[in-house]
Amino acid sequence: MIDLYYAPNIPTPQNIQKVPVKNGKKKMIELILVSVGILWFILLGVNYIRYTKNKPLLLAIHNKSAENEYPDGYVEEWISLGYVYRIYNRVAISGEEFVPFWVTTKRPKAENDLPQVETGYKIPDNPRKYDKYMGILYFYSTENTDLLGTYKCINSNQDCAIATNGWDRFDIIGNDPLTKREPYKFASLYNKYAFIDDSSKQDISYGENGYVRTIYLYKFDKKEPKILYRFADIKETSYNEDKELANFGKYVYIVKDYETQKWGIIKVSESANITELLPYEYDSITYDEDTGYYIVCKNNVWYAYDLEENKQVSVESVEIIYDIWKNMNSSYYFKTGRERTVGSESFREYTVYRFDGTEFLKKDKISEIIPRKTYIMYLTETDKVLHFMTYSKQEKAKVQLHFTKLEHDSVTHPAFEIFTESDTSIAFKVYQGRELKYDYDVETIFTSNWDLNEDD
Repeated sequence: MIDLYYAPNIPTPQNIQKVPVKNGKKKMIELILVSVGILWFILLGVNYIRYTKNKPLLLAIHNKSAENEYPDGYVEEWISLGYVYRIYNRVAISGEEFVPFWVTTKRPKAENDLPQVETGYKIPDNPRKYDKYMGILYFYSTENTDLLGTYKCINSNQDCAIATNGWDRFDIIGNDPLTKREPYKFASLYNKYAFIDDSSKQDISYGENGYVRTIYLYKFDKKEPKILYRFADIKETSYNEDKELANFGKYVYIVKDYETQKWGIIKVSESANITELLPYEYDSITYDEDTGYYIVCKNNVWYAYDLEENKQVSVESVEIIYDIWKNMNSSYYFKTGRERTVGSESFREYTVYRFDGTEFLKKDKISEIIPRKTYIMYLTETDKVLHFMTYSKQEKAKVQLHFTKLEHDSVTHPAFEIFTESDTSIAFKVYQGRELKYDYDVETIFTSNWDLNEDD
């Protein structure tokens, strides 16, 4: 017989309590919001990368509103999810920006087709007297004591700077690893004016298409700052005695006209009047400090030009002139170059001419020429030899190299480097291999008494 008893704690349909359950809809909304947020961040990152590479944005609406039309140009605008990409194509302002949606379009007024400068902004203390501090350019007196004026970027947020040397599509100095140098800042003019580079950040990996500059001649007066002229680029002429400030004291500049995109030479007076010394008609102009002449190109024809005498001083060349110089006897020479590919190797082959067009040095596969007052060094690809030849065309010495590449970076060696040089000798570091693991040998050539050199 089974005894039945009362068990009050046994759950029954009547005493089971209902446990609260999280709302399914709320959980679904949270999941959707998190997913949308992740996708938005991914899209933002992708679009920012595309912006830096000058590619169109994804999922962006092209705004063609009439509000973006101006008498001096227009502003293109692409609106995406929470941010805006703008390209300013105006006389008053040029450049581009990738900003949050609440950043409004810049609308500077144009005066005589030139932008008005920013005024009324807070000028941070600059105790170390940097040229640029907290995104502001500072201009001091020649003695670096008194603050004469400042400049706030117009075409970019903080990318403006005191102008440095630009380049044209030939870039005859920068193309040669032995003549390539870091550009110097242009010195202020008369303690009143300065050349400002207010360009968007340059990406020279895109070549000419990624290299677009806006250069202003700026009056940095505290009471009445003003942009006086605008150019598409500027190049160096000469330096001060410390080789630090370009065109110190001469006020003669190689500039590129903003409208025609051609190069010319100007002189700026103390009252900021511009005299055109060479018209804006040239595809390339480069100053040669050794001779004081200019290497110019017009309609694909190259020659040397004497600005003081206002005349052409060399014959014309259809090949690019990369350098000009004079020797101890004041005879003038120029070297031309043409690109060659032999097998898998590509190089520039040089030839030397006198200014009257007489061929002076021409051999197969000369890939570098280094002129000096009493002799010429030239490198031949065929035998990897650096030759020393006098201007009487006598070969006096040789240096055997292990390879011929002169371009180098932080992880490679050049074929050689000039170690020391004087009026009587020149010493080289000749690297045993291209990789950094290789050491170098020191080779010294006596150049005033060739007989002191060891026979080959």
